[in-house]
Amino acid sequence: MIKTDVCIIGAGPSGASTSLMLSKMKISHYIIDKSTFPRDKTCGDGLILYAYKSLLQIDKKLFKAFLKNPKFIHSKNIKLHINDNLNVNINESLDRDMVITYAKRFDFDYFLVNHLSKKYANCEFGNGLKKIKQSKEGVLIKLKDDKEILAKIVVGADGVNSIISRKLAKNTTNKSLTSTFVNAYFKDVVGLPKSNEAEIRLIYKKTPLFFYIFPLADGTVNVSLGARTDLIKKHNINLLEEVKSILKKHKKIAHKFKNATLINSWRGWSIPFDFNSKKVFGDRFLLVGDAAGLTNAFYKEGVGTGMMSGIICAKKINECLKENNFSESFLASYQKELKKEFSRLLTFSHIMAKMASSKYIFATMVKLFKNRFQQKAPNFIKRKSY
Repeated sequence: MIKTDVCIIGAGPSGASTSLMLSKMKISHYIIDKSTFPRDKTCGDGLILYAYKSLLQIDKKLFKAFLKNPKFIHSKNIKLHINDNLNVNINESLDRDMVITYAKRFDFDYFLVNHLSKKYANCEFGNGLKKIKQSKEGVLIKLKDDKEILAKIVVGADGVNSIISRKLAKNTTNKSLTSTFVNAYFKDVVGLPKSNEAEIRLIYKKTPLFFYIFPLADGTVNVSLGARTDLIKKHNINLLEEVKSILKKHKKIAHKFKNATLINSWRGWSIPFDFNSKKVFGDRFLLVGDAAGLTNAFYKEGVGTGMMSGIICAKKINECLKENNFSESFLASYQKELKKEFSRLLTFSHIMAKMASSKYIFATMVKLFKNRFQQKAPNFIKRKSY
């Protein structure tokens, strides 16, 4: 049996950031993932705000390597289309580099994993979790190859369907606090802005559908469409049929895809934004990223908040090891730290999502506050990013 202080389950951005921060604090640990890297991952492929802040906190050299990586595209513009005649522009100030980055998860996750410490991070990739059990001595983890690891504390970085969340925290899925998306990649898309501006649209079909077009470094385009999971079911919405209809018939979009080619199958994934309704800590465990429900309820991005939660998690683990205390009561401050960091942003995102449910009310509110929002956006972005 292998004994370790810390074991991270999941090596996506949240788990990798936890590992990178633990290594920065010279804490040896294990990090486990059922996949080997590079590996494909269904996602919208957009990075904003906390993704930058997290990279900087981990290591300035890592942030510089990210900026120079030829597989990532950085843009200073996001355009949110409320309807065909109303939009909101989010533009980065002239002295700063970007407001959004497009990076395939295949490449971004591999970028992070490639920077894991060879000294402090013991990687078990391609060897997923089989069983997990709590005991007085620690958390016993059994892998697919029957290898056993006993950890003083375990980190659940294993996504929306987290085993750690289900088994140790006893959390269940709340479909009213989850979004479902479909996406695919296209080539030969025309008419995209030279500035690589992000195109995000609200398209109403009894409930708001969020539609994204993100350009990628290899010349392809990521197209995504999604909405709240329970409302998709309630209104009998077929996302695949809807996105195909948008690409073929929407007057602002169809011409861009007239001669475009679909280069992979349409795929689906889930996005949880249920942070305040689930348990994210307990005796000898902490949850990060999607396992903790930290995705933004409005614009649906969770990579950055997941990475920052990994950093906060690593700092808490450092306190646990110093005090030799892994109890639920000692770990309670972890949730307080998450709320301190994310509460205002996530609360605002829930308010925006609720407002957006009414097409006409939301459009009216945007018209009233558009100019003020566009003026204040650069300072807000600066505080939450780099």
